[in-house]
Amino acid sequence: MRPSNLSKINYQTSVGAAAIIFIKRYCQLLFLLAIISLGVSCKKSTDVKPVSKKMVLVYMEANNDLRYDALNSINSMEKGAANLDGTLLVYIKTNSSNSYLLKIKHDEDGNRIVSDTVKTFGYTAPSDPNVVKQVMLYAQSEFPAQSYGLILWSHATSWAPASTKVKVQSFGSDSGKEMDIIDLKNALPDNLSFIVFDACSMGGVEVLYEFKDKAKYIIASPTETLSESFPYQKIVPLLFQDDENLSSVAKAYFNYYNAYTDDRQSATVVLVKTSELTPLATGLNTLMHKQKKYGDQLISTGVQRLDYTANFPVANYDFGDYLDHNFTIADLSSINLQLNKTILYKAATANFIGVPIKKFSGLTCAIPYTGDANLSYYQKLQWYTGAGLDLLFRN
Repeated sequence: MRPSNLSKINYQTSVGAAAIIFIKRYCQLLFLLAIISLGVSCKKSTDVKPVSKKMVLVYMEANNDLRYDALNSINSMEKGAANLDGTLLVYIKTNSSNSYLLKIKHDEDGNRIVSDTVKTFGYTAPSDPNVVKQVMLYAQSEFPAQSYGLILWSHATSWAPASTKVKVQSFGSDSGKEMDIIDLKNALPDNLSFIVFDACSMGGVEVLYEFKDKAKYIIASPTETLSESFPYQKIVPLLFQDDENLSSVAKAYFNYYNAYTDDRQSATVVLVKTSELTPLATGLNTLMHKQKKYGDQLISTGVQRLDYTANFPVANYDFGDYLDHNFTIADLSSINLQLNKTILYKAATANFIGVPIKKFSGLTCAIPYTGDANLSYYQKLQWYTGAGLDLLFRN
């Protein structure tokens, strides 16, 4: 669930101006499709493919109300793509017929997309993790590199189901259908240097822990993200630096939104080192067995909420504030030290869409309880057992 700027922020835009914006974006979409249909290039199977320093793939599931924002993001990528030490690819789906893999090349004109189409994909089922796997395999095969990065761009609702009445799904809205994050995880290779979630509310410990074996580092937002997206003209060059400098990507995202003076000054971001997530879960598991027992109810009253969209499918609580409300201060020193090792960078604006953020530890979490409609699915997540939450719900 990724809020649109126009739906989240009240602007006094004239009817004429709105019409111009709509026509401009519609023309951009038509232009992109025209370029894509003409720009397919071929490679012989016998070609010796050069190995670049890094290949970054942006997977854009935009067959939804974010399609124009996706095109704007591609334009921003082109602006930032000068002199890259590697390859930047974009898989984009904006309708139900075809989808395309683009090789991004530098262009300063924000009204056109000049990147080359390297592959056209025919009709695919909406939000199909098998397509993710196919695209990843093709990209790494055709554009081999010393290291690989992945950006997942779309709507998202943390670990939660889109509806408690249907199959549990939570990423990549396409014609109303989304992907289960477990299926998404299983579709990804294990050789990624980093994953960036350019999508709402993926900075929860449940999501991060699920993907911990897929990448060395993960950047995500604990809250929703505005549809304006990451400022790619600024972050694209930073993505191709050494992984030790990934905090610069997170900082650029935060600084971009923090510079606004209206309600667009709304952003949270976290960079985690995934190898430290297992010790974090182990620390919480130890606390659970020391202080909790079967049938105990975890405290949620008064804990900072970090979900701001109306009717968001699950409550996202600040992880640090959750710890403070549920465990004694004396027992938190060890897990707080581990939290500092896990989080390499975190930042939050003072408010999110006008609502104050009073507590921010860098991560969010769910607080499961007996009778929770989502509990049966939550119990499938690795965090549930790893962090010892199963203690409360088993004899």
